[in-house]
Amino acid sequence: MSIKDTGLNLQYQYSRIFTFGLNRKKFVCSPKNNGFFALNNSRNTFIALGFTLFSCGLFFSGIIEGFVNGNEITTEFIAVFFIIHPIVATIGLRQFLWLINGRQELRIENGKMTLTKKGTFLTKTQTFELKDVQNVRNEVQESLLSTYDKTLRNIALNRKLLFSHIMGEILFDYKGKKVKLFNELTENQKVELITEINNLKEKPTHNNV
Repeated sequence: MSIKDTGLNLQYQYSRIFTFGLNRKKFVCSPKNNGFFALNNSRNTFIALGFTLFSCGLFFSGIIEGFVNGNEITTEFIAVFFIIHPIVATIGLRQFLWLINGRQELRIENGKMTLTKKGTFLTKTQTFELKDVQNVRNEVQESLLSTYDKTLRNIALNRKLLFSHIMGEILFDYKGKKVKLFNELTENQKVELITEINNLKEKPTHNNV
């Protein structure tokens, strides 16, 4: 192994620190007659968990500043500590709950595909006409990435987890938009999911599960 390859490998091993988190990995794939159900847990890292949990403390920042430190109660103080900080804390709590308890469910029946997120609040169910779902594909085959690209993906993971629920390892196009599915799947699980969706798309009718 060359000095360059050794250096890249060391960087890659270091970048894996950024991917460590609670082990919640779960994947369910259950075809039934002319329908289909799949489930996938949320992904997390200790860094993202710590950051979002810390942000939840902003709920109490106004009380601490106002009563413990004796700050003067002004309009600016109220705006920052009782409006802005609670909003940020709510966003952080929503993301924290998703990281420790979230899951995405995919259901196909009656010619419709439904995506539901559970485990946190302020989520929205998405419904798609299966016939309009196009180009169901693997977002990227990690086994084909170079060590350098894998390193960049590991480092970027925490930034994605802070702002997104779904990493999107499976993608499809729907009426000009790109839709993301699921997190942290093996290559075999990706192939299984893509195959099941495409098989249902090819059927002329879609009955109840």
